[in-house]
Amino acid sequence: MTEGLDVDSLKKTIPTRRFGKPEEVAELVGFLASPQASYITGDVISINGGLYT
Repeated sequence: MTEGLDVDSLKKTIPTRRFGKPEEVAELVGFLASPQASYITGDVISINGGLYT
């Protein structure tokens, strides 16, 4: 997805200064699909490294 883009410049715009990893998204998905998240309903969870547009 970042081929041909200035990756270093893009990372500077993200508060965590890095791109997210697929594993980080997968961990949230696993949690939301587990019994521990059974009381969470109708919410939007942003996985964005602190970058809100």
